[in-house]
Amino acid sequence: MSQPSLHRFDVADERHGFVPAAALVPAAAPSAAPLCLFLYGGGGSRESLADFQPVLDELWATGRLPPLVVATADVGPFSFYLDDPKRGLGWETFMLERLIPFLRRKFQTAAMTGLVGMSMGGYGALKFAFGRPGLCRAVAAVSPMLEPALEAASVPWRNRYHYPPQVPEALLGVERDAELYRADHPAGRAIQNAASLRVSELGIYIDAAGADVLHAHDGAEYLHRVLWDLDIAHEYKLRCDSDHVGPDLVARLCAAFCWVGARLVPVAAAAELDPTERAWQAWLDGQTVAPPAAALAPSSRLFPRVLRAQLTAARRAAEARDPTLSRRYGRL
Repeated sequence: MSQPSLHRFDVADERHGFVPAAALVPAAAPSAAPLCLFLYGGGGSRESLADFQPVLDELWATGRLPPLVVATADVGPFSFYLDDPKRGLGWETFMLERLIPFLRRKFQTAAMTGLVGMSMGGYGALKFAFGRPGLCRAVAAVSPMLEPALEAASVPWRNRYHYPPQVPEALLGVERDAELYRADHPAGRAIQNAASLRVSELGIYIDAAGADVLHAHDGAEYLHRVLWDLDIAHEYKLRCDSDHVGPDLVARLCAAFCWVGARLVPVAAAAELDPTERAWQAWLDGQTVAPPAAALAPSSRLFPRVLRAQLTAARRAAEARDPTLSRRYGRL
């Protein structure tokens, strides 16, 4: 039986020269498999993908993860995937305008793209997805290294005391470039592109650690509330006892990859409806006037539609009193 293959190569970039990159191709990858970028955390490199290969191999072998071409690039250990032309950095442009087209040509991937990031990489994945609506189908961030403020001067010291000296000084140092910080922040990008994100099919998954030694969960919670207020659909997990890293990190990354994979690969056709479901389907389609006498099981995939249909009249009446009924999330 053939095995997944790890490819190491360099990608030319006009600003950074030849950038080391790597891609992992599963053995059962079909032609035009989706592409998923893996954005590693602080201190990583392209070898972070090689380190994670045994985990992805097992996910593919057990069928938990559909075949994807998973790739990363060596953008430096603490670059935060930053574009800052004034200071010679163009890592976001490289990833999105150099690396992705290169990978699509080299591995003949599909146009569907996913992003999975950890810590610094979670920050990068979210800002990529929010900054360019339509770039990808799904984004997952595990312990994203976010700060809970849109303005650099408003960030508490609990959220910035820990950065090593290698981080971009203008973004995360003591003396920050306020405009750069604001333009780069994932929450700021979500606000700027809210209308496009609301109507997009982007899947958003945020996994925060409730006992994060770096307090990154403050920023994740802040982003969750921004997305809630903007009425942008997303999935958010706050794990009570998890830390920034630790024993459950691999499981959390596995969940993130599987979540993205399920959105990149079409779901298999649903099972046939049973007789009771067919009767309710006929009522939903207007083929019958009265609802069926037989009760529909709450676990049926039709039950949410039936419940919404039954509440239609009451909902319309309530909308005159409360316009927030048109939103996914309420105004809290």
